[in-house]
Amino acid sequence: MLSGTGAFIEGLNLLTDGCWLWYSDLAHYVGCYHVELDPAFVEHARSNNWAVPQLSDEHLEAMVTLLTGDEGEPE
Repeated sequence: MLSGTGAFIEGLNLLTDGCWLWYSDLAHYVGCYHVELDPAFVEHARSNNWAVPQLSDEHLEAMVTLLTGDEGEPE
């Protein structure tokens, strides 16, 4: 992805803290374009001292299942 100046921003990734999901370029849009964040998201991040916890693979898989409704291939 390129910024308004043509500089490379980096690859787009989906990030999570186990409660909220956001794309890795969110800080760019907040900083450059003053995109407003949901106040509940800001309060949640503040209450966690702005740190994103390390999530287990099981937690991440459960989130993917919840988002996609895909239970995976039966064994």
